[in-house]
Amino acid sequence: MQFGRLLQLALCWLPLVGGALPIPAAAELLQLELPGGQQLEVTRFGNDAGLTFLWLPSERGFTPAHHQHARALAAEGHQVWLVDLHGSYFIQPGRASIGQFPLDHLVALIDAVLAGTSGKLVLVSSERGAQLALVAAREWQLRNPGNPAISGIVLTHAHLYSARPEPGKAAQYLPVVRATNLPVYLLAAQYSTKSSRLQELAAALRTGGSTVYTQLLPGVQGGFATRAAEDGSAADAAARQTYANTLSRAANLLRQVSTPDQAAVSDQDTRSVGSGSNSDSVLTPLDPVLAAPALVLDDLHGGSFNLFEHRGQVVLVNFWASWCKPCVAEIPSLRRLDASLAGEDFRIVTVNVGEEATRIERFLQQVQVELPVLMDYDASISKGWMIYVYPSSYLVDRQGNIRYAYLGAMEWDSTENLKIIHQLLSQH
Repeated sequence: MQFGRLLQLALCWLPLVGGALPIPAAAELLQLELPGGQQLEVTRFGNDAGLTFLWLPSERGFTPAHHQHARALAAEGHQVWLVDLHGSYFIQPGRASIGQFPLDHLVALIDAVLAGTSGKLVLVSSERGAQLALVAAREWQLRNPGNPAISGIVLTHAHLYSARPEPGKAAQYLPVVRATNLPVYLLAAQYSTKSSRLQELAAALRTGGSTVYTQLLPGVQGGFATRAAEDGSAADAAARQTYANTLSRAANLLRQVSTPDQAAVSDQDTRSVGSGSNSDSVLTPLDPVLAAPALVLDDLHGGSFNLFEHRGQVVLVNFWASWCKPCVAEIPSLRRLDASLAGEDFRIVTVNVGEEATRIERFLQQVQVELPVLMDYDASISKGWMIYVYPSSYLVDRQGNIRYAYLGAMEWDSTENLKIIHQLLSQH
């Protein structure tokens, strides 16, 4: 059966020359020719004595660290196929790259990997690459009814939004999320944008019949798997060191789940992936305006803040985290904005999401914030404000309504921003 499929797919294995990434000696660097002639650059590690992993890149592409993790997985008895989609299609890595890989080719890729192995297949990816993994796996199921060869999908920091979340609104997930019935294992670092929404995503996946497992990595920062050891914490280094073992344990857990041999029924277009476009760097007016949710929190020193008590003032509420580089980058402009409006009925409050007091105290010793820092330890307030992106900022008018919002970092003391704030201050 597998040999017949191998001939049908007309696989052609050729050694590659050169390449931008250093490849461990234990790896095979190959070219896989798909029906139609498209050649994919593949690095294959290990043999198929255990599970077979098909590792699809995120929007960032692969780094040498991915090859190190693949080699470590192979050392645990698995076979790993790293497929350099960006290099194969000559596509620049970036958010929009995920939508440029032909779905037919991804399905043929799964067929090819299955033809070259005798074991179960597990798909692995991260960030926006999770979209490729879910869409390709479901499409393969639709074209191969009765075949439970895909054991499951392991995703790290999965980004499965259909579009950039809008201020004050719940995120919309891709249709494939609620049409996935394969087992899924979700990984997220505690200090990442995906941690507070991990259970929300898991619940959305379960609506399609998927068995979902989640793992939060405590004390670990997003990007741990590829960050150099000297650039992260001891917890980051430990998580990176054991990442391959974490993937192996996750895949072995998925293998114990009964795998469906039919795709879930859906009347949605499940082949689409999310938009990679960026929004303009301007405050977004909300239409209609929204009443600001409750915001009652203590600061680091035990003082209490209640947004309701500041009716009559214009308040800028800024949600942030110390591990978020854009958040840190915009702090000086927030301080300048605060100074430029001294004496006005205006104030800035910052809300730190999900971090311990000791961690923020150390941060404040290194970075001059000089603004109120409220502590949303369990992220309950940020969920009420529909925070999916860090930083997220909301401009609240004198009546307690959110009039403007911005998702991301910006220069807060720009002429345009000052004009908007002065307009709100002039309204009584």
